[in-house]
Order: sequence, then structure tokens, then C-alpha cells
Amino acid sequence: MKNVKRFLITALSLGLVFLTGCTRPTVEDVMSIIAPTSTPIPGAQITFAEATPAPPESLQLKCATIDGVFCPFWAEADGDQLVASLTQLSLKPDDGGHAPASISTSSNEDGSTDVTIRLESGLCFSDGTPVTARDLLFTYYVLLDTDYDGPSRIRTLPIRGLSEYWNGMDMDMYAKYVTLYAEIYNEGRYDADLKKALEDAEQAARKNGVQEQYLENDSQVKEARAALDAYDTERAEEIRAAIGEAWRQDAKNLVEYTMTHYSGSIAIRTPYTLEEVTRNYGLQVMYTMLDRGFGVLNENGSFTAGDTTWDLETEFPTVDDIYNMVYAIYNGDVEQYWKIEGIGRTDMLLATENVLIRRWAQEDEYWRGAIESIAGITMTDDRTLVITMEYCDETVKNLLTDAYIVSLDHYGDSALFRTEYNSFGFTRGDLSEVRTHLGEAFGAGEYVYLETAIRTVILEPNPLYWQGVSEYPRVEINRL
Repeated sequence: MKNVKRFLITALSLGLVFLTGCTRPTVEDVMSIIAPTSTPIPGAQITFAEATPAPPESLQLKCATIDGVFCPFWAEADGDQLVASLTQLSLKPDDGGHAPASISTSSNEDGSTDVTIRLESGLCFSDGTPVTARDLLFTYYVLLDTDYDGPSRIRTLPIRGLSEYWNGMDMDMYAKYVTLYAEIYNEGRYDADLKKALEDAEQAARKNGVQEQYLENDSQVKEARAALDAYDTERAEEIRAAIGEAWRQDAKNLVEYTMTHYSGSIAIRTPYTLEEVTRNYGLQVMYTMLDRGFGVLNENGSFTAGDTTWDLETEFPTVDDIYNMVYAIYNGDVEQYWKIEGIGRTDMLLATENVLIRRWAQEDEYWRGAIESIAGITMTDDRTLVITMEYCDETVKNLLTDAYIVSLDHYGDSALFRTEYNSFGFTRGDLSEVRTHLGEAFGAGEYVYLETAIRTVILEPNPLYWQGVSEYPRVEINRL
């Protein structure tokens, strides 16, 4: 390398001599040929491409419990609620103050208030289907159904026509038969109308000259007396039979309720996994009895409740065992049973009363037909719902709009959504089909459900979220 450099300098020197007429070249002359510009500082001409920013990390969230009930209607555990809040579209504004609907109020002459909810255009669920007022109407009817037993308190609001819808009839007819039910079941009295009919028959017989000791032999009096006696006896027996049937059915409902709300502790309290218990109904019954304090797991893996032991391999408890046990524990007192065991669940006794009242009212000569929809809820177009409140303040308005817009097509049955027939996406009074989606998190929220890995729920951004794709490529909700 040095020889090459020396050769270049010698050649250049001779060239300069030739050009300058034999004048001896200076060092500057030589260097001006070798380096005609200023000598660069080492590294000065090196440029670096702009550094690529590190991709954002996953958003890590913590929670105390995850029960796997991600359905927005029934999510109660803090982890489940977190999943619901991230995957569903809420009527409430987000942290930036953006809301997917405009909500306004207007007063009516009768003192009521109309709350108008108008959805923004272009909203869609994570699968691309549009969000419409049909979904919102379905949502409210589920939350207001008599079979709904989730955490929402929207059903406590003064929505016009809600009481009539629950009762299935106008208030006058309902008051008549709820009074009759109370007289038979709670106070043992007979119906006032039949009493008066007997009194009128006796008075007519007296006017016709029938002596007091012979009143009971009068044909009209005998007929009125028979009707009164039959009325009380038949309906009292009907009430007893209906309550007994409801109590037996509640044993099954108790299993469903326990698995929905308390299954997150199965792996902690038993030697079984959630999947194992879910696949075996006998184990579900066992866990329900264990959770309610009706029995104990033995060291050898068997289960004992009362005087009976099941090996949990070939023998398992049944819902009849639950019923027989609670009947014995509460000495057949269904009201005492319900006060203790019914906390947080749909009122079994009230539901039985309503069933009988509807049955009796439909046999009334003045029956005017069932109330099949809520008068105060109207869908005016594909994006607008108007809800009439008997009164409305900020507290009422906030509770009314404290709801997610739940997909009718996913959680309900679009074939059953026929407003002209007062059908709103499910069978009224029976949310069992909606409950089949308890573990599913599908919505129009900022994220979509990806998977559950042991103690972690994983979400990814919803590319169709109305406020744009999240900055986090992944959300992990970890149970502590």
C-alpha cells in the first residue's frame, strides 16, 4: 500500500515540474493535486439513518377475579367487567369525551320526559355488521325482562309502561288479582266479590219470604255458597302446587346461577378444573351444594351432604337431592328459604305469583288482552330510540344510559326480532338462549377477544372501532 502511494506522489511531482517549467514544486502544490479540497475530518461525512422507534408494548392490566362471564348483560367479576368494557361499545363518552350517540331530553305536557338516543352513523361491530337501533332495543328489552338477573339496575327506572309490561296487563286488572292472591295465600280470606254475591243471594231470599233457618236451602244461596267455597279451595291448591313446582325448579336454577357467578373458585376449592366440572353435570350439582354449605368434600375424593355420600366417580348428587336437602333444612318454609338462598337471584315467589295472576286475569270476563311491549320505548328509525320516563333527572338519565349496545345477531335471535308482533330477539320471560353466550365477548368496542391463556385474557385491537385502531397491539388482563 505504501509503494502505491509513493508512486502516485512521484508521478504527480514530475507532472508539476513539467507544467511549471522546471520549477521545483512545493508541498502545497503536491497536496492540492492529491487533495484539492480541505482534508475531511474522519467520520465527518458519515450519516446515520433515523433510528426506528421500538414498537409499543402490550397493555398489562390486573384484576382480582375472572369468572369467564364476558357477556355484557351478566359480567360481574372485576376481570369480566374489564373484558366487557374493552370489547363493548358503551353509550357513555370515552376518556376523550367522544360518545357513539347523542342523548337529548324534552319535556311533555303530562310531566313525563322523552329521552332521545340517536346513534352516530357508520358504527359497526367487530365483524363488520352495522350497529343499529335494533341492537339497542334488543339490549333494553333484555335488561328489562322479568327473567333478567344481572347487575344492571335499569329495570328500577320509572319507564312508562314498564310495570304493565311486567304484569302483562293493565294496572286495574293486575290490582284485582294481586289482591285476590294476597287474600288466599297470605291472609286466607275469600274474594270480596264472591262474598258480596253470597250476601246478595241471602238478602234476595229473605225478601222472597225465606226464613233465616232455611236460607242455606235456597237454590240461589246454595249456588253462591258453592262458588265461594270452590273459588277459595281451588285457587289455594293451585297456589300451593305452583310454589312447590317453582321450588323444585329453583334447585336447577341454583346450579345454573352458581356456575355462572361462582365457577371461578372451582379450581381452588375442589380438585377439579373448571373444564372438568363444566363437562359433568353431577359435579356441577356437587359444587353448588359445596358452595352453599350443604355438603363437604372428603379426603378420599367423595362428597357428603346430610346422611348421603357420593363417590363422584360412579355416583353424583342430583337437583332432587338439592331440593330434598333445602326442604328439610328450612322445614318446608319456602319464604324463609327464599329470604336466605334467593339473594341476588330472580324472585321465585314473585314470579310464581305473576304466573298465576296472569292465568286468572285471562279468565276474567273483563280481560282486555295482554300487554306485550313497553309503551315508553319506541324505535323511530334505524338509529334512534325514544324512551319516555315518568320523571327524569340527571341520576335517572345517567342510569338509563349506563348500558352497552349489545349485538342482536350475536347474543339474540334476529328471527325473533319482529316489533310488529312485540318480539324483540328472544322469548319473553325466558333468557336461557341469551345465557348460552355467557362466556362470549363480542361487540363494537376498542378491542376484540382473542383467547384466554390460564390466568390471562388476551385482547387485540378492533380495526373497525369507530374512534380508530388502538395504539396498543395487545391487551393482557392478568388475574392476581
